[in-house]
Formats: sequence, C-alpha cells, structure tokens
Amino acid sequence: MKNWNIKQIEALTENEAHAMALETMQIKTHTVYFVDFGGWFGYSALVFMDGRHIYYANDYLCHYNHMEWSQPELRAHYIEVLNGKLFTEDEITSPITTYGEYKHKSYFLHNYYGMRREYVSIFAVNPSEDERKSFQERTASMTYDPVAFAYYDDAAFVEHHIALNDALESSWQEHRNDYEVLKSAFMHEMWNHEYAINWQGNWDVLNTLYPCRYHDPDWDVEAYFDQLNFNDTQRRAYMDARQEYMKQANDAC
Repeated sequence: MKNWNIKQIEALTENEAHAMALETMQIKTHTVYFVDFGGWFGYSALVFMDGRHIYYANDYLCHYNHMEWSQPELRAHYIEVLNGKLFTEDEITSPITTYGEYKHKSYFLHNYYGMRREYVSIFAVNPSEDERKSFQERTASMTYDPVAFAYYDDAAFVEHHIALNDALESSWQEHRNDYEVLKSAFMHEMWNHEYAINWQGNWDVLNTLYPCRYHDPDWDVEAYFDQLNFNDTQRRAYMDARQEYMKQANDAC
C-alpha cells in the first residue's frame, strides 16, 4: 500500500477520492468520502464541495491514535465532528443563540467556505521580489475577498460570501445587550487567552469581540469600557464573567 503524506492527500481530486472511497455521505450539502489510506493517516474523512477539495475540514486517524478506536467508532466520530463544523447557507443566515454557535459559523466562513473556488491567498512567508511581482500580476484583475483573505476570479462568489458573513455578523450584533450571551462570550475568551496570567488580558479578550486600541495600563478595564462606549449591561456582563472566571481558575489551582 502507498505510504501517503498530507500533501498527496490534499491534492486528491473528487474523482480520485470517489474511486478510493469505502463509503460516501452527504453532510450539510458537502460530500464526504471515507477512505482508508493505511499507515499514519489510516481511515479518514475527506470533504468536498462544488467539486473542490475542502481539505482543511478533513479528519484523519492520526488525530485519534491515542483513542484506539475501531473503524465504526471513528466513522461515528467523524460524522459528529463534521456536523458540528460544516454548515448549510440556511444555517449560516439563521439567527444565532450562543457565542459558541457564532464562533463555529464564523470559522467555517473564514476557513472552509472560500475553498469552494480556486483562489490566491494573500498570505506568504518571506516572499522574494519576483514572487511579490508575480502575486501582483496574478491578482490585478481578480476580486479580493476580505472574509477568505484571498483573491478570486469569480466576483459573484466573493459578493455572496461577503453577504453571508454580513448576515452572521448582524445576527451576532443582535446580542450586544444580551447579558447571558455576552457573559458566556467574555468567559470563553478569558479561558482562550489565559486571562489569569495574561498581562494584556483585558485587551486580548475585549479586542477579540470589539476591536479596540490597546490601553496602558491594561488593568484599567474601565478605560476600555469608555473607549468602546459599553452600556451598563455590557459592563456588568464583563465584570461578572471576570469574577466567575477567576473563581474557577483559582479553584483549578
């Protein structure tokens, strides 16, 4: 059996994945092929949409070697995971109810959705002068997508992608005065940014949800509140989240 590496797997076309698949399944309008690569990657799930390989959404046996799961157990886990990170467009535009839902949908739009079309990423590591020139020439007539951080030949696709993201952001903004949702969001980001040991914890947490300027000293959270024009509900949600977070963090020590 071939000793597959990640680049070879990610380069697979849908026809090639279909030919190798032990099983095919539709999950949230995406086509998922269950393939056994043997070796390190083993029994894996490959995701396609509109004929394009959405390989950032793939899942592989090597992620779960420590679990010693059987193939049926892996299959069930893949299905559960993919149902949680893939979305239909109707789901994207439906009202959100929790910060976690917003984060998952936002991640999908920023990292998976744009892979449905050929693109040129804006990201490069130490590009040479020739590479910079080639990038400028290649993208000169293309349309920039600020959600995918990439350029596309398909302007209509970019317009639609931006509209989906605008709908999601609008839905999230409807919770700006929802105490419980805001408190949950602040606590989530406090854990995410290790708030208890982070010298710029207030800025890291607040800037994630409400882009703002860094304030020195960072411990002066009221200065951030004033900068962001926080109302009483937003201030109370943040302070209560911080109190609960610190109690849980201290109890865990």
